[in-house]
Amino acid sequence: MPPRRRQPRFKITWWMRLRSYLRRLGTPLHLRGSITRLRHSHKHPYLALLRLFIPFPSWSFPLPKPVPPHQIAENVDLYYRRHPNIRDLQCIRIWESRDTPLRSLYRLYEIFMTGEYALLGLETEYFWHQSGRKWGLGQLPDPRDPDPVRYALLACITEELVEAFNWRLGLGMRRKGPAVEREHGRDPYPPFIPEVLPNWTQDVLPIEADMLHNLPPTMVHKGNLILEANGSSKVFAKRNIVTNVGWLYTI
Repeated sequence: MPPRRRQPRFKITWWMRLRSYLRRLGTPLHLRGSITRLRHSHKHPYLALLRLFIPFPSWSFPLPKPVPPHQIAENVDLYYRRHPNIRDLQCIRIWESRDTPLRSLYRLYEIFMTGEYALLGLETEYFWHQSGRKWGLGQLPDPRDPDPVRYALLACITEELVEAFNWRLGLGMRRKGPAVEREHGRDPYPPFIPEVLPNWTQDVLPIEADMLHNLPPTMVHKGNLILEANGSSKVFAKRNIVTNVGWLYTI
């Protein structure tokens, strides 16, 4: 009987060790995860990632041309056309670092106008988790929007975000780091530095009836802009806007 042929011994080469090390290697920019996200929407994800590092025309992305209220009203398809793959992009650290609070505020305005309120929670969570100084609500710059309806909505959203974020902070949630938990249910809530309003919102006037003539009839009633029927938000009501804001108060 011929001797049994020995199987070649498996060897771990230096290249296999290097590849294993590189797979475990991480960076603050989460580049590997960014490539995975970009594969969903780009034929050349590495080139798409490289372009995100080019500071043109400036490091911060410019504000897209604001869409008029009558165009975005009840038009969620337009929102998605204006912001394709927005959920993937918001998970890419380099894109996130170039985004601005004013851009996010205008996205919230568009979502309110579309009526697709489930998107409000996602955009609010994104805004909440931006911890840089420029994302403090008191630092939000005045958009000086020439459209009075859009300007009123931007002011209301900003004021409601201050209320919502302070509510979260009062429960121990933090924009930076983990939440502060109480040892016992009867313990007082931990102290926090509250979010404050930017000065410009106090000068924004309410919507008037003649500003709503080009909106769908379903969104206008007795001179009020109806975003959600039977809405109870007092912040929006003072500018003649009817809506609810529960999606801003998620945990």
